[in-house]
Amino acid sequence: MANKTLVFDMDGTIADLYGVDGWLNDLRNENTRPYAVAKPLYDMEVLNTLVNELKACGWRIVVNTWLAKNATKAYDDAVRMTKKEWLAKWGFPYDEIHLTKYGRTKANATRHIGGYQILVDDNETIRKSWTLGGTIDANEDIITALMELLAEEA
Repeated sequence: MANKTLVFDMDGTIADLYGVDGWLNDLRNENTRPYAVAKPLYDMEVLNTLVNELKACGWRIVVNTWLAKNATKAYDDAVRMTKKEWLAKWGFPYDEIHLTKYGRTKANATRHIGGYQILVDDNETIRKSWTLGGTIDANEDIITALMELLAEEA
């Protein structure tokens, strides 16, 4: 299959934002701490290896994540920088990133890529509204799902 893309959410999908003590209060007070200190939800060496193997099979990797709800422009900018730093810290390999306002339709950020796109996201509402291909439920083990996807490439 030509032109295939894996689209990863961050919060609750690869970064354990919701496991950070006081995360919601910090976001409401425009503190980027939870985004900076969130631990990965997976062994990043394993995840990154799988993602790189999928890239080698022709998959494009996109990060498509929302910013904080009801945030100022200054806080949005700070969150954008912090999320990019988190991805760099953990070495997550991606080709493109979209850090968009909370609540925006995620498919609109990647529609321009075309082709078949699989969304990896923990939010059921977002997965149900995805119209660009398939989805992977990040509330389940995404490592297993990615390994199955890789096996289909063999």
